[in-house]
Amino acid sequence: MTNIKLGTGYKIIETRIKRYNSHYQIPAHDCLVVPLKSYGEDLSCEVRWEDEYGVLHSKSALLFNNENLKPLNPLLDSKLFEIWQHYYGAN
Repeated sequence: MTNIKLGTGYKIIETRIKRYNSHYQIPAHDCLVVPLKSYGEDLSCEVRWEDEYGVLHSKSALLFNNENLKPLNPLLDSKLFEIWQHYYGAN
């Protein structure tokens, strides 16, 4: 079981990108996933992404298994980390 912290930024693991693309109709490889509620191994998350035109999109209450998420790396995932800081980071 992965140790997931609510309110922290994550991204979808590579092996599940295709599944979440089709299941939720999101660009899973470019999404910030923020768990807000825990239901055991499942998490209710808010998902945010920026499209090719710079427009920010979001979906709420999407369910993810905690094993399908990995923490953001602020250096490698700078764009997603910036979105997380803007909406969820400490003021």
